[in-house]
Amino acid sequence: MNRLTRVIFLIALPFTMNAFAKSTDNDAPLHIEADQLEMRENDSESIYSGNVKITKGSMRITGDKIIIKNKDGSLYKIHIDGKPATFYQLNDLEEEISAESHFMDYKAETGILELKEKALLLKNKNRFSSEHIIYNTLKDIVKAGNHNASTLEETPRVKITIYPEKPKNQTPNNTPNNTEE
Repeated sequence: MNRLTRVIFLIALPFTMNAFAKSTDNDAPLHIEADQLEMRENDSESIYSGNVKITKGSMRITGDKIIIKNKDGSLYKIHIDGKPATFYQLNDLEEEISAESHFMDYKAETGILELKEKALLLKNKNRFSSEHIIYNTLKDIVKAGNHNASTLEETPRVKITIYPEKPKNQTPNNTPNNTEE
């Protein structure tokens, strides 16, 4: 593999992750904008800084600095810093998944998205906010709260808003859809 091919491979490789992904996003082109790029081939790492914007299909990631690490030729971790760092994507069910916080880490092997400082996770209309949120993208599990609280000092509480699902057999005016006559 020549040097240019390796550089392109290191840039594009991380965005083959399917955890959140709408399956059609896999075939979409990858677009990256940043003020600066530092490619560390020996460390299998690329660092993007300065108003970083990454898009691939429905996926959008923004941050002040994004570090992408690969391990054994595969995506290992993405670290995003920003005020806020943001993530957005549709899944195959057309559900919107978005997140923002000051720091995000995504670990590809486990499918874990960790949000730190002023964390917000939106899944459809449901809203989770805390100083620390862990979202398992493979199992669709959300954990929130200050997991490192070692004192009895008042810490920010978890705030959750969950909207009821509308029954599928009802029409917009909330009357049962009676198709049998």
